[in-house]
Amino acid sequence: MFMEKLVRETERLSLICSMLDTMRRADRDRNARGWTSPIGLLKMTRSCATISELATSIAKAGYRECDRQTLEEILSETRQVLYSLQAEFAS
Repeated sequence: MFMEKLVRETERLSLICSMLDTMRRADRDRNARGWTSPIGLLKMTRSCATISELATSIAKAGYRECDRQTLEEILSETRQVLYSLQAEFAS
């Protein structure tokens, strides 16, 4: 159950971050509006928080639904997204 939710949320985050989606949302001057907008940043941050909560639930369950290495890789990628958001917000 947790693993299915984790996979769905990871896919959702990847869609939010996808280059095609960013280009689709670009304005007429091709300036990206997708995830760089305040709403986009909020969606990404919320998705990362959900992934973290699900990963914590899986870890508390003793990694029965997911092997430890896969879980750590998912969390590592999620942290990288958050670091990128922080850098974007700081600039």
